[in-house]
Amino acid sequence: MATKSRDYSVLDKFNFERKPVGVKYMITRPEGIKRLEKELNFCEMLKEAQEGNVFYVGPEDWVCVGVEQMILGMKDAEPLLVSGQFGGEEGLFSCASACRTMYQYLPRLPKDSVQYVAFAPVDKLTFDPDVVVITANLMQAQTILRSVNYSTGEPFSSKATPVVACSWIYIYPVVSGELNYFITGLGLGMQALNIFPPGLFLISVPFQRISTVLENLKEMPYNPKPMPGPGGPTHRKRVNKMMADMRKKIKE
Repeated sequence: MATKSRDYSVLDKFNFERKPVGVKYMITRPEGIKRLEKELNFCEMLKEAQEGNVFYVGPEDWVCVGVEQMILGMKDAEPLLVSGQFGGEEGLFSCASACRTMYQYLPRLPKDSVQYVAFAPVDKLTFDPDVVVITANLMQAQTILRSVNYSTGEPFSSKATPVVACSWIYIYPVVSGELNYFITGLGLGMQALNIFPPGLFLISVPFQRISTVLENLKEMPYNPKPMPGPGGPTHRKRVNKMMADMRKKIKE
């Protein structure tokens, strides 16, 4: 597997409790990587890689009622799912129509474009990832989410549904080219699997944005502790002085 020589060491300054993970979609079986030897849902595989494990999964390794293969473009959607009957009967939606509608919005990879998916923590990458997933607390996320806006001015946003969170974590960033984030505790399936405590940010950086994020993070300061602001009067005074100084400089 060809890999770009990217330096992820800038992420070390964040001292993440859970390692950032790279994910790669492939049509051929990866060489030099072992196959996952346990049953895990797609979202659980993130945690498995965070614990330092490098592995791949193949067509026969998906266990989540056909959802994972659907969003990876491996198989057509399971009729029972896309009909909305399953989610509607489970009480996840007010009716089957609402559940059915959700499937129209789920991002998916092109049909038959993927057969294997590889996972590795970024300090063990031997492949160029399609998406890097960073698990962050609030203060870490504050800087990571700004890492595209810092040089482009573009806003960051979150797109998600309360079920099939894996589609928004792994697939949406790649097909859209946009950084995305998901907050643990909002995903009902992930909550049922007890993967993460609530309130963490799962920030997905697609291959189109990885270089920008890493380069900007080299320049951006990071403070791990929340700092109280100066307060309204002091802040306004400081900003007004800055504006006055700029106006004076422009007139000179």
